[in-house]
Amino acid sequence: MWPHINIDLGPAQGQLHLYGLMLGCGLITLFLGVDLAARRQGRDPEFIGRFHYCLLSAFLSGLLSALLFTKLIHGPDAPWGNMAAMPGILGGTAALAGVARWFKVPLRDWLPIALPFLCFAHAWGRLGCFLGGCCYGQPTDSILGVQFPADSLACAVHGQVPVHPTQLYELLFLVDLGATLYFVIPATHRLSVYLLAYGLGRFTIEYLRGDDRGSLSLIPSLSPSQHLCLLFIAAGTVLVLQQKRPA
Repeated sequence: MWPHINIDLGPAQGQLHLYGLMLGCGLITLFLGVDLAARRQGRDPEFIGRFHYCLLSAFLSGLLSALLFTKLIHGPDAPWGNMAAMPGILGGTAALAGVARWFKVPLRDWLPIALPFLCFAHAWGRLGCFLGGCCYGQPTDSILGVQFPADSLACAVHGQVPVHPTQLYELLFLVDLGATLYFVIPATHRLSVYLLAYGLGRFTIEYLRGDDRGSLSLIPSLSPSQHLCLLFIAAGTVLVLQQKRPA
C-alpha cells in the first residue's frame, strides 16, 4: 500500500495520489495502444482521431457513472470519491455508442481494436487500487496473502491479518485477457470473448473480496458487481449465439 507520494514544494507540501496517476497511465495505454494498432492496420488517420474523441468521452462518462453508481449502492452518507469499475464500464460504453454515432464511427469495426487495450488500462486501475489499499480481499492463511499497513482500510475491517490481494488477482487476469484478445482472438469474436471472460472472471474474484461493496436487493446473495457480471455474461452469450446463426 502506497497511496501517495509527498512532494516538496518549498514552503508548502504537495501530494501525488498514485491511484489518479495509475488512471492516467491507463488512459495513456489505451490511447497509444489504439493509435498504434489502428495505424498498423492502415486505418484512415481522420477516423483514428474521431475514435480518440469517442474514447475520451467514454472515459469521462465512465468516471462519472462509477462515482454516481457507487454513491447509490453505498447510500447517501457515503463520501464522494469511491468508484466501482463495472458501472464505469457500462456508463462509458453507453457514451461511446452515442458519441460514435455522432462522429459517424462504426463501432463494429473500431471497438475490437480497443478491447485489448481497455483490459490493459483497467489493469492499471487495479494497480492503483492496490497502492491505495481499497478493493482488498478476505483474510487468508495462504502464501498469497498480503499484510496491509496498520492504518489501512483492510486492517480497520479485518484486523492486522493477511488478506487476499484481489486487486492483483484481477490485474493479472486483465493483462492475460488483454494479451489473449490481441494475439489469439480474431477481431470478430473479441467482444463476445471479452464479455464472457471478464464477466466470469470478475464474478469469481468477487467471492474473495473483503471490502464493503454496497448492496442491491435483486439477488441479495450477490454483490452489485456480480449483478453486473450477469449482464456481461448474458450479453456475451447472445453475441455468441448470433455469430453461430447461419447467415
